[in-house]
Amino acid sequence: MLVMKFGGTSVGSIDAIQRVAKIIKSRLERQPAVILSAMGKTTDKLVLLWEYAVEKDKKKTDELYEEIIQNHQKIIDELGIGQDKLFRSAFAKGVDELRQNVDRILASETFGLDLYDALISMGEFFSTNIMAAVLRLLDIDGMMVDAREIMVTDSNFSAAHPDFDASTTNVVKKIKPFMGKKVPIMQGFIGSDTTGRTTTFGRGGSDYSATLLGAMLGVDTVEIWSDVDGVLTADPSLVSEAQRIRNMSFHEAAELAYFGAKVIHPSTLLPAIERDISVIILNSMNLEFGGTVIQKHNPISKHEGRVKSIAYKEGLTVITVTSTRMLMAHGFMAKLFEIFDKYHTAVDLIATSEVSVSMTIDNAEHLEKIRPELEEFADVKVESGKAIVCCVGEYLKRTPGVAAQIFGILKDVKIYVISMGGSDINLSFVIDEKDLPQVINSLHESTVLQKAIQ
Repeated sequence: MLVMKFGGTSVGSIDAIQRVAKIIKSRLERQPAVILSAMGKTTDKLVLLWEYAVEKDKKKTDELYEEIIQNHQKIIDELGIGQDKLFRSAFAKGVDELRQNVDRILASETFGLDLYDALISMGEFFSTNIMAAVLRLLDIDGMMVDAREIMVTDSNFSAAHPDFDASTTNVVKKIKPFMGKKVPIMQGFIGSDTTGRTTTFGRGGSDYSATLLGAMLGVDTVEIWSDVDGVLTADPSLVSEAQRIRNMSFHEAAELAYFGAKVIHPSTLLPAIERDISVIILNSMNLEFGGTVIQKHNPISKHEGRVKSIAYKEGLTVITVTSTRMLMAHGFMAKLFEIFDKYHTAVDLIATSEVSVSMTIDNAEHLEKIRPELEEFADVKVESGKAIVCCVGEYLKRTPGVAAQIFGILKDVKIYVISMGGSDINLSFVIDEKDLPQVINSLHESTVLQKAIQ
């Protein structure tokens, strides 16, 4: 069995949808189940529809609603699936449900995230029904599976957490018996709470849905198809010479995902790690390319101890807390982080000395409340406009000379925080945002980064 996930760009046009159908057909012997995102920019339009409805702008709301329906109708007509009775019934149901969701928001005086999730999930409902119908045109028994009847979650709308056991029970009853007989097509990033209300895992959560489904089915491989050739050595928008990485370990990929690599959603790898499922990143526009294989054990490489990829996170704030009370005192760090916990503010990177702690946060929403509480027992310095650069590769920490090479290349760059102690595969440091292009290109051009990996 195999789980295949296709992103919005992979189903963003007539040609793309037909190409995806052929890719699925090529995998039939492996008994695939498919996770789909909404087509193209549909989710963005649904978010805008939400905003218009909340603002009670009925004219704009109705116009955008009609545009979304007509865009899908045009694709349906061009694909030639309008005569499929099963599809016609499902599409009509979706149109009615979308209209009801819009009307509920227009009529409401309060706007909970439950209404938001119900609305923005409709793009996946349409795309999965369309793909199932396209497969049936190819004499493949495509079966749309409503994720809301499968993925049981808590009621944390827009950032829901799945109930793995309850969801697995549903998968075993409603999907597994059909594997190899039909091709289940299920929406990504969507579930429902125990009362039946639609929930979502948040934007980008379709990859997470794919590895969750893979873990529940017990597959050994999940394919994630997008519009890129795999995980790259750097962000191609900054580094034109960025190259595809053939193999990565789970831990390397997880570090890159957390520190901003856009190919992988940060939650995606958790089910794969727990169940030892290989995740393959592939390009639906470039079928001949091998992509990137992410697995528990990276094949033995002569390139160990070299930087494999460089990721970054922008929009960070550095907070430095200095206090002589910290010297030889127990409980100081607990007191410090209690304040961040109180305001639900996560810390990305941390470095300590005898009397000071430097840390980065990517959400400064509560900084005006956090700072005064810190200043009750310490001096506080705040610096904004910073970025973390994360160099990832196997055995960086235990390889002599790597840090010296990296910081030798960056000898003219101001560095605020350095962290290498927490991971064997990650060396991270904080710089000014304006220095990002120079820093990443300089590292990528150097011998520190192993490029012979394509």
